[in-house]
Amino acid sequence: MSDSIKDYLNSIARHPLLTAQQEIQLGRRVVRWRELRDKEQLTPDERRELRSGERARQRFIQSNLQLVVHVARKYDRRQNKTLELMDLIQEGNIGLARAVELFDPARGYKFSTYAYWWIRQGITRALIMQDSMIRLPSSLHEQLYKINRTAQDLTHKLCRQPTLMELADATEMDAKDLSMMLKRAYKVTSLDQKVQDAESGSICDTIADPSCLEEDVARSQEINSMMRYFCKYLDPITQQVIQARNLAVPVTWTALEDQMKMNKNRLQNIERRGMNRLRMLMSNPLDDTPLGHVTTNNP
Repeated sequence: MSDSIKDYLNSIARHPLLTAQQEIQLGRRVVRWRELRDKEQLTPDERRELRSGERARQRFIQSNLQLVVHVARKYDRRQNKTLELMDLIQEGNIGLARAVELFDPARGYKFSTYAYWWIRQGITRALIMQDSMIRLPSSLHEQLYKINRTAQDLTHKLCRQPTLMELADATEMDAKDLSMMLKRAYKVTSLDQKVQDAESGSICDTIADPSCLEEDVARSQEINSMMRYFCKYLDPITQQVIQARNLAVPVTWTALEDQMKMNKNRLQNIERRGMNRLRMLMSNPLDDTPLGHVTTNNP
């Protein structure tokens, strides 16, 4: 946590939370302030009420700044961040100020319940404008929010991820429209983003180069051709020795001596002659007429 955030949290902690009675009293003064602020001609009593309402409004805001921090921290856990925590708090404070101005204490509900929606709206609208590489309509974001909530509820109920048809039935949407909406909500990721759990390298580095694909195809064809020669022109003993020595973890000469019942020099000669024969065949391809196997009769 940065020093600026710590200082801010310490400063707002000095303002105690309001009681239910204080919310009603301050709310009435704010309502009167809202009625008088646009009036051109004010009497001395109305000017006093206007100043009293402004003080009540400021106290209302200051006493609920901790609620804004509580809401902003929930949105600070997202992966791709263009707005830091203090930016989210400032956007939430704008929503809080709007909630204070529109709060009606006569309705009988707590201010925090009413303000929570305005704070969340201020933060989410800022995220829509700043976080999204491709901006989508606000109405679409609200629909996606409802879809995500429904998907989470279905996941807990079914103990698995819901299918598209199950999600469409729960949201009372057409499956095709739901699919298109979810596709439009795909996140955009920078190709320069570092690969997770990698010391270096970006996503761009993991994308295959078309020229490399061509090289892989050519190499694969070369290996297939070599295997055709390998099985057709080498005797079984030579094949066994070359295979044992070209595994990911080659068989040791000592183990191969015990396995093949031959000494090391004999085995090395077999491997060398077999590899030379394969190289010769690869450089001068033969037709499909067998020329006979390489034999191991001569050491």
